[in-house]
Amino acid sequence: MKRNIIYKSVFAAGCLCLLGSSLQSCNDYLTVYPTDQITEEQFWQDKTDLDNVRAAAYRKLTESGTTAKILMWGEFRSDNLVLNKMEETSLMHLQNAVLMPTESMFDWSNFYTGINYCNMVIERGERMIQEQTDPSFSDGDWRPIKSEMQALRALYYFYLVRAFRDVPYVSKSVTTDKEAMEARIAATPGVAIIGDLIDSLEVAKNYAATNFGSDNNNKGRFTKRSVRTLLADLYLWRGCMLRNFQAKEGTIVNLTDVNDTINNVIVTADGTTVDKAYTDQLARHCFKEAMDNSKWVLDDMIAEYKKDLEENPFSNALDREKTYPLTRFSQMANFGGTSDVVYSDIFGYKNSFESILEIQFDGSINVNSTLSNYLSYLDNGTLKPNRMVVNSQMSNINSVEAQKGFGKTDVRLLETMLYTPGNTSLFPCIKNVARSIMIEDIKDMGQGYSGVTYRSSSSQDANWPIYRLSDLMLIRAEAIARYYSAETANNADIYEGFDLVNSLFARYNPALNTTDGDELYSARLCGVENGKVDHSANNYYGQNKNAGQLLQLLYRERQREFIGEGKFWFDLVRQAEATNNPTETLQTYMSMTSAVKNRLKQLYSLYNPIYSEELKVNGAGNGSGGQLVQNPVWDRYTKN
Repeated sequence: MKRNIIYKSVFAAGCLCLLGSSLQSCNDYLTVYPTDQITEEQFWQDKTDLDNVRAAAYRKLTESGTTAKILMWGEFRSDNLVLNKMEETSLMHLQNAVLMPTESMFDWSNFYTGINYCNMVIERGERMIQEQTDPSFSDGDWRPIKSEMQALRALYYFYLVRAFRDVPYVSKSVTTDKEAMEARIAATPGVAIIGDLIDSLEVAKNYAATNFGSDNNNKGRFTKRSVRTLLADLYLWRGCMLRNFQAKEGTIVNLTDVNDTINNVIVTADGTTVDKAYTDQLARHCFKEAMDNSKWVLDDMIAEYKKDLEENPFSNALDREKTYPLTRFSQMANFGGTSDVVYSDIFGYKNSFESILEIQFDGSINVNSTLSNYLSYLDNGTLKPNRMVVNSQMSNINSVEAQKGFGKTDVRLLETMLYTPGNTSLFPCIKNVARSIMIEDIKDMGQGYSGVTYRSSSSQDANWPIYRLSDLMLIRAEAIARYYSAETANNADIYEGFDLVNSLFARYNPALNTTDGDELYSARLCGVENGKVDHSANNYYGQNKNAGQLLQLLYRERQREFIGEGKFWFDLVRQAEATNNPTETLQTYMSMTSAVKNRLKQLYSLYNPIYSEELKVNGAGNGSGGQLVQNPVWDRYTKN
């Protein structure tokens, strides 16, 4: 164990040397070894060594500097959350669209360290197999690990592309100062990075593990399900980035594309011109692949769900007839309120059936401090807001089918924002801080709770969800909407898109009904009742609706579903990529001041600036030999 711990401290320094200001601080670690320390070549001797570095690659996700940035980059720029502490000037600037490259929130070193771990495992594992270093370690043992690391590396890069768009793409590990110096490379277009990640996952999905033997590992490590879910998401993003591509930039879309200087065009490796016809066709292909991969995962989960029901002598008809394997919200009231079993299952107990991938925290070795540091914390049994609170606009208790936010019967209101009768201003985020919730009246969320049980202030063991069933369903619905674009006329796939979105809405609004004229009547539930989809139902909601209407509906559902999970700003960026119209996107889905709107008119304004410390080491034109160029929108805030 000692040799593993010692060596991890060595290569951790090497990883941090990849890019950024840490470059100047790691010489001693990499050139002077204590007498009881082993060299890199001595370390990689058996599968145990490989597993230790594989675990370190995941562990990097659990660090507060990683999850906090997922939250800040993917959520704080949207209007889901608003600033609670006005002295937090860096977050105030972020929400006001004044992005300062000097802010440490834009430091991406944690993500590149995780990437470097993945690259190390991939390279050394291949060598161990080729050289037969460990005779007990076979190719059959290696392939699932390689697939796992390819997927984890893709996830790290996916966060970087969604946050910065064009970033350095390093697919080789870095362990020495010399390698770190040579790794100071220019940014690669994000659409090309995603394309290469997709190519690697198309192979990885065939060899990924199916079952690691425990819920913690099956939900906390990449399996066939999570690899394909990530693949579907990557395809969705790549398709959106390819839409209106020439109007946005016209650079490479694949790593192997080259510039034909004679004809002044970009061409693929086989000589195909990268023009509008090419990118439009490729975008449509991506949306189809997103549909197919999400369907594979959904079908696999449905099959497991049905098998479990067959083996359960206590299963009932409602569970057996459900179209999607969503945990059903029981309408049976307990004494003193109704227990929110859906919330408890997904967030309270963690690693539920609906979970596909979530970052694992045990509250001891791995502590989730991001929630308490940025959202809410427990103080003597009382939930207190920290830096950010849920926007009051998300509470719409006078509406049954709220266009934005939570309506009167949507239980997610109480799962997301601490709501007490009469409170109209301050709403601490309760999601993942509470373990269980009792609802006073499922017909009216305005009545508040009849009871809440919190995680203790010392445990901080809430997992961080990356993908769950609701995400998968909405990814598939969006892929359908984008594949069919403006088509209408009762398309069967578009029907399914509405079914996916409305089944999720129905699960969280158990008090709504399809009785026309009733005060709790919902048109969206026509055709989706008790979890069962029926296209022949009277006034079926999806009838005569088009893909554009589906897209807007699912975006509103994504906003409700994933508050506090670091997703909605990325959703807005994806939509702006597809339309090449940031102004229209933000106007449709966000409320903001004119000053903020004016700062976010260009596509690159939706992405982060490169951290100024990074440019000191790898910036073009500063004499360092670097090649990175600042995001053109935020360059005006760069301090000389």
